[in-house]
Amino acid sequence: MNEISYNLLFLDKIKKYFSLVGIRKKVCVAVSGGLDSMVLINLLLQIPEIEPEVAHCNFSLRDEESNKDEIFIKNFCFEQNIICHVKKFDTLNFSKKWKFSIQMTARKLRYDWFEELLKKNLYEYIVLGHHFDDSIETFFINIFRGTGIKGLLGIPKINGRFIRPLSDFTKKEILHYARIKNIKWRLDTSNHDFKYLRNKIRSNLSMFDSCSFRNGLKKTINFLHDENFLIKKKIEEVRQKITIEKKYYPFFWKMNCKKIRELQPLSFYLFKLFSPYGFNDVNSMIRFINAQSGKQLFSKLYRIIKNGTNWILVSHQLLSINQNKIYVISNLKVTNKMFLPVDIKFFYNPKKETHKNMLIIDFEKIQFPLLLRTWRKGDFFYPFKMKGKKKISKYYKEKKFSLLEKEHTWLLINGNKHIILVIGNRLDDRFKVTEDTKKILGIKVKI
Repeated sequence: MNEISYNLLFLDKIKKYFSLVGIRKKVCVAVSGGLDSMVLINLLLQIPEIEPEVAHCNFSLRDEESNKDEIFIKNFCFEQNIICHVKKFDTLNFSKKWKFSIQMTARKLRYDWFEELLKKNLYEYIVLGHHFDDSIETFFINIFRGTGIKGLLGIPKINGRFIRPLSDFTKKEILHYARIKNIKWRLDTSNHDFKYLRNKIRSNLSMFDSCSFRNGLKKTINFLHDENFLIKKKIEEVRQKITIEKKYYPFFWKMNCKKIRELQPLSFYLFKLFSPYGFNDVNSMIRFINAQSGKQLFSKLYRIIKNGTNWILVSHQLLSINQNKIYVISNLKVTNKMFLPVDIKFFYNPKKETHKNMLIIDFEKIQFPLLLRTWRKGDFFYPFKMKGKKKISKYYKEKKFSLLEKEHTWLLINGNKHIILVIGNRLDDRFKVTEDTKKILGIKVKI
């Protein structure tokens, strides 16, 4: 194939890819200075509809070599009259601080910065130079580490706002293209450092450098994509089957524990359903199915609460919203001007015809400031129309409150620390209206 035909082959595939993902104009290309990214940026510069900018990461890992890569990219962008964004990272110190490997640290730094660029410059996509050989290497890396089907799919062609137009091209094809187009690139000596697993695998795969081997792997990965699609579809069906209620803000997912127990294979479904929320210990989840009501299972950002015959999965944020928070209500009008977790309004001496739409209490027994908070150990009150005092904890137990309901039920506290009202439930008998009441306070609450 001559130079013109080979160039057209590459350009045609890239244009079709861009048409598929719907790119109109503004993208940012991640350019390291190596072969793959230099071929990628040269291809994009041949498409008039695209206005690419360049992002280059200097990880400061190869001393002068890293700095020369940066200078090479800056000079290239200057010659092509395109905008170049450069970020220099102290990767080694971040690696020690985060206790990550060098490669994992570099990856996090790189993608965090790319996300910043996406938001700041309103790019449609960040364009990356990964090719099919990278997917093969990832396939084997994940086999060595242990993985499910998802880990065998290689590197995705499209992942949110990150795209990889060279995904179907091999390293050999990209190298051939660079040579016939006389594209210059920088060599990364760390690619020959065998302390990195990827480099070891790359070296061993070179012994199987044949079309039949690569075509066979490509077919395998395509089959795995189809199987993964079917698995995801089945997981979604199961998710709907076990769900009683689900809300996304704040996150709340209530499930039928009996239906979870019936899933087979149980370990597989538990992992697929709950690992996205940080629950990776399948054995703990299996034991949790038979846990007592009120028990909890924690991940870094979420918790599962056993509530009778149900599981409730919520974010820790939902707990921190209320935990130990106290809202001070200094007068009758202040509630109209401050943010409160419940919509509460006070009415001084309301008309008798409105009494049925509100809770009424003896105003002369009220002492400001009032407080709004959740229950604490030792709290008690005198429930209206009930004999004697009762601990709030016992009252909640008798009412069969779930752990979540206990955490999100608010108490209105008098200035003398007596509980006036368990909001949404019951008034304290000490504040009821009697024949001796001269002034009335009306309370309207929307929870």
